[in-house]
Amino acid sequence: MADDAWKSFDYVIVGGGSAGCVLANRLSEDPSNSVCLLEAGPPDRSPFIHVPLGLLRGMSDPKINWLFFSEPQAHAKNRPIFLPRGKTLGGSSAINGMVYIRGNQRDYDEWAELGNPGWAWRDVLPYFRKSENNEHFDGGLHGTGGELNVKYLETPNPLNELWTSAAEKLQYKRSADFNGETQEGFGTYQVTQKNGRRASTAVAFLKPVRRRKNLEVITDAAVARVLLDGGRATGVELINGERRIDARKEVILSAGALASPKILLQSGIGPGGELSKIGIGVVHDLPGVGKNLQDHISAAAHYRTRSRLGYGLSAAALPSVAWSGIQYFLRRRGMLASNMVEAGGFWKSDPAVVRPDIQFIFVPGYREPPPRMVGYGHGYLVNAVLLRPESRGEITVADKDPSKPPVVQPRFFSESRDLELLFKGFQEVRRIATSETFRHLTPEEFLPQPAVKTDDDVRDYIRGYAGTIFHPVGTCRMGTDDRSVVDPELRVKGIGGLRVVDASIMPRIVGGNTNAPTIMIAEKAADMILGKPAAG
Repeated sequence: MADDAWKSFDYVIVGGGSAGCVLANRLSEDPSNSVCLLEAGPPDRSPFIHVPLGLLRGMSDPKINWLFFSEPQAHAKNRPIFLPRGKTLGGSSAINGMVYIRGNQRDYDEWAELGNPGWAWRDVLPYFRKSENNEHFDGGLHGTGGELNVKYLETPNPLNELWTSAAEKLQYKRSADFNGETQEGFGTYQVTQKNGRRASTAVAFLKPVRRRKNLEVITDAAVARVLLDGGRATGVELINGERRIDARKEVILSAGALASPKILLQSGIGPGGELSKIGIGVVHDLPGVGKNLQDHISAAAHYRTRSRLGYGLSAAALPSVAWSGIQYFLRRRGMLASNMVEAGGFWKSDPAVVRPDIQFIFVPGYREPPPRMVGYGHGYLVNAVLLRPESRGEITVADKDPSKPPVVQPRFFSESRDLELLFKGFQEVRRIATSETFRHLTPEEFLPQPAVKTDDDVRDYIRGYAGTIFHPVGTCRMGTDDRSVVDPELRVKGIGGLRVVDASIMPRIVGGNTNAPTIMIAEKAADMILGKPAAG
């Protein structure tokens, strides 16, 4: 160990989130490898993490959430957009909606076609299966015995069935498995839970191996930059400047699509001209760092009801709320076990498209728009999500101070097609959510107001209220062209001993929630790092 190093390991993983916890588990399986996992946030002790309904608090808790905001969006009424990111062991898997969706099979074939051999659907499926312990499915498309528990909720809200029935009556098909052969359809989501508790990657992958002698986990350890010597990564420096941690084999950035490019930029790895302008010395001119930002932009319709069938807070509902607490602590069931985003669907805006381009998310309860989340009343909401936006943004840094948050510029709706597709999805949301099946609930739409009727009114509403479902990807894009940041082995181009392993490597966003794909990326990367043959 060097004199000025605090500690030295074979592998240093930066970020104890969805990818980092998986890597820590897999890389430390061999006792001859020493592994250090660095997490900028605290340990995952907050009860708002482990009780599923606690996500309503986790979305606004600065102790476990970075609470980022984008730059004001020129095509969304100049609004900053809320971008929560997990700041604790488990990362965003500790605060997310726990929905287990892999995306469309064609998404991964497209990755391979873009110049990434080994990333087609047939290549990645074994890694999805490796992680998974599905309580309801097995066979060729699902796994059992893996660390990540996947299941349907034990006590789903009755409104979910109304949602699916309403879609069926409008001639849409019911889906029993959104991760099956066909993604299209309507139904309930599977979740990453076990025994009524959240199965974050910290719980599923890290907790069982924390006592390995060759694994050290350090929390409250934000990284300022990667240390480089002769074109090779040799370790990292923490933000307080008093500690460095050396890596004998590799530094692996798994800090997420907002923080991983930020760390590269602060290290002098990125677009040379842009770095020079803000006073950061250019170590390696890599133009693609921070570019290609994509996220799932969405727009929701909110409904109040007199019926208390959906989750909500009111004086009349207090007895049932109290019973829900008893039910949860006795049997780990009921409202507190809900992930809130219990049902939904995948829909083609045009029969001619090859795969669904809109996702619907049905919340069987009254909820304020984020970041507030909790409100007084009963009802439901439905979100229309644009799955494959054409707009591209970027991550930059304001100056050379590594303690400042990343500058996030998504450029939502900069491509007009995105607004038009989301408009079509939102119109379908309103049609289903107010169809005959829901009439007995006497729903009252309060966002948007009933006066929002014309097409131009709806587009204006979307610009004023659209947000994301918190799936930033693509900012350290994988590829073989000049604008890519990592190669198909996830090695940073032009720098030895440095990889990026998280959602930032996605060349294009997948058509669905991004947590399961991020776990898959880490599983596959672990084999690459260790020199193992690809799973088959």
